[in-house]
Amino acid sequence: MDTFRRLFSYAEEKKGFMIAALIISALATILSFVPYYYFLQLLREITSNTNPDLITSYSYRILGATIAYAFAYLLTLSCSHIFAFRIETNMKKRGLNELLRASFSFFDMNPSGKTRKIIDDNSVNTHTIIAHILPDSVNAILFPICLIVLAFTANVYIGILLICAIVFATICFKFMYADQNMLKDYMDALDDINSETVEYVRGIQVIKIFDMVIESFEKLYRSIKHYSEVVNRQCQMCRIPFVAFQCGMMSFGAIVIAIASRQIGSGMATGEAISMVVFFIAFVGMLNNAFMKIMFFSRNFQLGKDAIDRLDELFDKMGKNKLQNGSIDKIDSFDIEFDKVGFEYEEGVSILSDFSLKLESGKVYALVGSSGSGKSTIAKLISGFYPVSSGQLKIGGRDIKEYTNKVLEKNIAFVFQNSKLFKTSIYENVRLARPESSHEEVMKALEMAMCGNILDKFESRENTIIGASGVHLSGGEMQRIAVARAILKDAPIVILDEASAASDPENEYEMQRAFKALMKDKTVIMIAHRLSSIRNVDEILFVEEGQVVERGSHDELMAGQTKYRHFQDLFNKANEWRLA
Repeated sequence: MDTFRRLFSYAEEKKGFMIAALIISALATILSFVPYYYFLQLLREITSNTNPDLITSYSYRILGATIAYAFAYLLTLSCSHIFAFRIETNMKKRGLNELLRASFSFFDMNPSGKTRKIIDDNSVNTHTIIAHILPDSVNAILFPICLIVLAFTANVYIGILLICAIVFATICFKFMYADQNMLKDYMDALDDINSETVEYVRGIQVIKIFDMVIESFEKLYRSIKHYSEVVNRQCQMCRIPFVAFQCGMMSFGAIVIAIASRQIGSGMATGEAISMVVFFIAFVGMLNNAFMKIMFFSRNFQLGKDAIDRLDELFDKMGKNKLQNGSIDKIDSFDIEFDKVGFEYEEGVSILSDFSLKLESGKVYALVGSSGSGKSTIAKLISGFYPVSSGQLKIGGRDIKEYTNKVLEKNIAFVFQNSKLFKTSIYENVRLARPESSHEEVMKALEMAMCGNILDKFESRENTIIGASGVHLSGGEMQRIAVARAILKDAPIVILDEASAASDPENEYEMQRAFKALMKDKTVIMIAHRLSSIRNVDEILFVEEGQVVERGSHDELMAGQTKYRHFQDLFNKANEWRLA
């Protein structure tokens, strides 16, 4: 019942359709037996009195009952599909909402392809399952009862035989689904192979260049092998009980003939015996189909339980290690302070320990250091991407946890090393930062980001579509559009994480001009390996092993034997290097 409760909670507003589907399904199940009841009476009439009027009457009754059943069944499916569609839609909506609220550690630890498949596939599967579970659940309860009543109406021995057949079918189904984790193992194996296949396809260029074979990819090869083992185990488990069930159903008609023969010998009229045999031979097809429905109900129920369990587990993961926001919806000043902050991406792996740092509002800071020193971590903590493990991170004198999520999003702009542009127009990609912006404001942001020469390349200018169905942009051009987006947002705190890394020398010049427009009157934190781009910042912070070991202007740090000066020397030597 808990599974049904969790599934149905996704479509509370459409529960009337669920109730209607259950009631009409019960009616349809009962109606499905009416044609067979009249068919039995018709056979008895044909083999005995042969009253033409009565035979005609039974024929019309069979037709009418069949039409009534078909109408009720179609109405049941309509109601169940409407309810199922709403469950699927609401599941996908919740999935997207949970993704928006998910912690960044979740995205670090979980492949995007696998996450998408869990949400999409389980939502779709749930729709299919619910659409059939609703009518089949009622059918699974009422059908055996109606079947036994009809069988005893025909003949007491047939009724007893039918009870035995139901018990036999139940035993077969029990053995077929003896392993409660069977379907879960299958879905896990399917998810793994799909996820690894996506990664394989994404790296197809490298695969082709190095002439690699599938066996070279241990995880993919292992997932394929595991999937085949799971499927084979399931087939072996279900084979004997399923064959036994089919054989049992096929032999049911022969047993009925044997019973009829014994009844004739005990005084039953030959016509009555013939009618009974013909009826149950015709009925055995429906009997087999009904038992198959009950079997698939059990399977669908397990699939539904697995789907909702997977989604709930995924949503729980998304909510872990996430910044817990408060209620303050205004930031009065934009001074930033780390007060004895500790941070771990994984338990036991410390990135920052007892880290303290003060950044004044309205100044431009550059974080410099070797890869893995903690620069990007510092920037991401300021953005609220991760909660600190210990200590306090303050903006405007208040712990960042006291602010609402909305106010943090509004007041902090982040330009990533590989900024994401969506498959829409350049204009819409920029306007994402502030959807209520006017056309003039968007165009001004593009101009300030030095995107004029990008727009001039295309006939549609700002309306040019980016992506697979549109134009291809270089890394530097994409970064400038990302900067335009950040300019339009006009956030008081700006974080640039290797924002010019993809730029060539020409684009680098344009990027620096764009940065100048972006950083005006802002609190700016820059992370850069290209040391030439940070000479004119207010203060340079040299980060090593999660601590700021040096800070000062470019000239101040170059005056002594500093780590920063050593870094600059290495940078200059790298630029002078040429292939001999």
